[in-house]
Amino acid sequence: MDPQIGGSSLADKRHKPDPIGSWSMTEGLDEILKKSCHLMARQGFHGTSMRDLAQATGRSLSGLYHYFRNKEDLLFLINFYGFKTLNETWARIADNFEHPREKLYTFVYFHTAYFIEHMDEMRVMTWGTHELHLEKATVIQKLKDRYTAAARGIVRDVYQADKRMDLDERRSWRETYLLFGMMNWMFSWYSAKDHGGVSDLVGDIYRTFVSGISGNGRDQIDIERLKSVVGKSFRENKAASMWATTGESDHLEKS
Repeated sequence: MDPQIGGSSLADKRHKPDPIGSWSMTEGLDEILKKSCHLMARQGFHGTSMRDLAQATGRSLSGLYHYFRNKEDLLFLINFYGFKTLNETWARIADNFEHPREKLYTFVYFHTAYFIEHMDEMRVMTWGTHELHLEKATVIQKLKDRYTAAARGIVRDVYQADKRMDLDERRSWRETYLLFGMMNWMFSWYSAKDHGGVSDLVGDIYRTFVSGISGNGRDQIDIERLKSVVGKSFRENKAASMWATTGESDHLEKS
């Protein structure tokens, strides 16, 4: 047993879908997950071995295997504690704001600031649950759904307050995921040195989103006109399949 980790072996609990209780009291778990996340964010999930993780966390390989059967366990816990923290922290913050726009700005600020401070975690959590067993993936998905539902409620409230009408079901989902789309991929391009501070970024995201969801009637007229014009152009100039054979002259020359 590795005394730096503590707790009892999890080998006999491998069939439980949500063995969080066993890990929650593990000594040093935060440090293990943080260092594992840092390494996975740089090398990728498949590019990181348990031996790499043991070295990065300062644990013995046998010590890690005593508590974690494989990398999936670590990936699961990174996602579990990440989304659990997001949900619990936002629930406390949300009660301090009532006006929809205030709540939207606060949500954007909270989400953006949290992930800027946890870029490695953001990268790993954005990968999704493809590498997880179905039971573990279901646990994470429920946490994600809870967080997404909170954002969607805010989006609908903003639209209702601005337009005095309800946002339809399908569009409410589209708008919510578009909002997350602006916030979730910061790890691939953002740096404070090149792009400004958190407040600058939050202001741009908020302004872009609110202008879009609460756009004026002229915006909709433009959309309808462009949809017709562009749609016609696309139909007339449909691109061939990238796998289609286009002739010998288009083939890459052999070296």
